Amino acid sequence: MKVYRMNDCDWVAAESEEAAKKYYEQYIEREEIEEDFDGEVSLNELMWLEEEDVPKTERHKFTQDEIAGKKVYFVPFSWVIQHRKITEPCIIATTEY
Repeated sequence: MKVYRMNDCDWVAAESEEAAKKYYEQYIEREEIEEDFDGEVSLNELMWLEEEDVPKTERHKFTQDEIAGKKVYFVPFSWVIQHRKITEPCIIATTEY
């Protein structure tokens, strides 16, 4: 799996750029996807997960912080793909709540 930054808000995990775009069409029009698409990002790039989403045995591996009053851990996309067993296109990270 690879990760693609679709726009300022969402990152999609997919096997290819085209698979990521096709998946994301359920949210916005293809024209908007093409306009905002940023491309593939490194699997070493970090995203944050809330404390309860990171096993206690893994937490020592990651930097932690507090966001909006919650403890979070900064984990690489590769770790999320592996631990969530992601094999189908999906939004792996978003800035939207």
